[in-house]
Amino acid sequence: MPYTVEITTPPVKSAGEDELPEMYQLPEPFDTVADAKEAAVAHIAGLGLEPAAIIYNVFDREGFTVASNIEQPAEAG
Repeated sequence: MPYTVEITTPPVKSAGEDELPEMYQLPEPFDTVADAKEAAVAHIAGLGLEPAAIIYNVFDREGFTVASNIEQPAEAG
């Protein structure tokens, strides 16, 4: 099953105004969740930003989040 990785970087200030966070997907799909997570961590390390401020989400082919580096709510509904 192919997995995709979405990266969200923190907003940057330019000319005194906040901009929206940048969201983008890594260009290649991954065969496993572990491969997708490894690619996300490696990509984040190469950005030169504070890694704790960057979010990644791994999605399955139906668009469901299967892994993330942020805490998910513990309760539903």
